[in-house]
Amino acid sequence: MNSEIVGLNYVSLYIKDFEKAIEYYKKILGSPQYVEEKTFGWPMGSTWLTLFPSKYGTSEDSNPCNTEFAIQMSTPEAVDRMYEKFIEAGATSYSVPTDTKMYETMRFACVDDPFGVRVDIYCPLMEDPPVKP
Repeated sequence: MNSEIVGLNYVSLYIKDFEKAIEYYKKILGSPQYVEEKTFGWPMGSTWLTLFPSKYGTSEDSNPCNTEFAIQMSTPEAVDRMYEKFIEAGATSYSVPTDTKMYETMRFACVDDPFGVRVDIYCPLMEDPPVKP
């Protein structure tokens, strides 16, 4: 474990179907709060999700491959609502909202967007207190 890492910041995706991706994410996140030429950004907690056209990335002819980011939500119910927003906007379900444990106990759902990006949606849950004898 690298104790110097404190979070994941500035997730950037380079999308071949750029205009379609902008419209898709607007349906879910609303209008981007940062727009500069071909840079569109949405604030997410303490960081930003940024979309760029693929020509500015490492491969102009492809969408991201095996790209994933996680959105931490404020409540378990918010996980369910955000999951539904993604599905309604055209994402494919990978994992329906469920309470599970991976690194920590959480409400978790996962979708694949139409551009090849996997999106995790989660909210940490309090673990049950230990049972006292």
